[in-house]
Amino acid sequence: MSSDHDSYDQQYIATHAKAHAPAITLEDETPRFGLLDHAKTDLWEESAFALVAESGDHDLLLWTAGYLLEANGRGVWIDQASAERDLMFISVPRSQRGRMTDNNFVRTGWHRGERFARDAVRIEQSEERVVWTFDQQQFISEPGAQPPAWRVAGPVAGLDLDLTYKQIGHPLWNWGPFAGAAQAQRGGYDVFARVDGSITAGERRFDIVDGQGVREHILVGQAADPIRNLPAPRVMWWLYATKGDIGINFFRPGSVDIGTVYVGQREIKFNPAAGMGSIRYDTLEHWEDPRSGYHLPVHWRLQMHNAEATVELDIHCHGRAYEYWTLDAGVRLYCYQICTGHGFVQLADGRRDVFEDHLLLNSFNRTILVRQERFEGALYE
Repeated sequence: MSSDHDSYDQQYIATHAKAHAPAITLEDETPRFGLLDHAKTDLWEESAFALVAESGDHDLLLWTAGYLLEANGRGVWIDQASAERDLMFISVPRSQRGRMTDNNFVRTGWHRGERFARDAVRIEQSEERVVWTFDQQQFISEPGAQPPAWRVAGPVAGLDLDLTYKQIGHPLWNWGPFAGAAQAQRGGYDVFARVDGSITAGERRFDIVDGQGVREHILVGQAADPIRNLPAPRVMWWLYATKGDIGINFFRPGSVDIGTVYVGQREIKFNPAAGMGSIRYDTLEHWEDPRSGYHLPVHWRLQMHNAEATVELDIHCHGRAYEYWTLDAGVRLYCYQICTGHGFVQLADGRRDVFEDHLLLNSFNRTILVRQERFEGALYE
């Protein structure tokens, strides 16, 4: 067993602790994999959008992404000069909040046979926008708009998407600047956004007003090795929620915890391994998923504290979607969960924002199978 997973987690600690929040440029929205020696390395470049929102009497969760992949190093992504499109969509009645049932969901991508050749992905740039097109689905970036804006448009997996994301706060460069990617083997940002538009599924149309969104553009080189970086029983978690000018982000890449609270343009970081406050994230309840057969976590408590702020959230899941990534060293499970949170954010100046039955996105992924399973254990060579 290599120590790949330990060095990967340590990079998160260092990058998150740094202060770096420049505005997103048009160049940042173009493919960035050329910054790496892509003829000699594995790489993964993601352009992605997340959403949780209410629509009529239903709660919605959407994850949609496109990936540019290269497998010229260890061969992590299997296919050279390839691309993936990824989508998971959940719609569950609001009356189900606080309890899990076996919900249907929409999914496409990461299944063998669904992968694209990279030259099938069209990238177009003008003076104002960059457009990535995967088949008929488009990701449209307009970072020069006020506020910076993105659109997700077109048909995919039986859905028709027409969503506009408008940035709130400043970009969160927790992956580091793209300019440093050649040395750090990573770069990229997340942006909290307000989302308006619609998702149409056949004759059903879900209208979205003031949804909670996240936009991501991330590049990782040889360091991105999902199976070797996350040996069982480690689990990666990602959670976010927004309310007014408050944003909450929690991330556990494997063995370390990092979190941030955003208050307008202010950024309050929790990074225990870097001496920045404390984080506790506990799983309190599981549910036997009749479709996947998994003992699925569905109830958690998140606590983050430092001298500037305290976060306490009790979180319950009421819908899930999942998929599998087949890679050179094994198979990883990805699960997205629509949840509600109850709790508060308390600032040192006395401000207290209460979250009551508030929608949020939670997700986890973990290695479920290693290609070289042997009598003496899994081999990650």
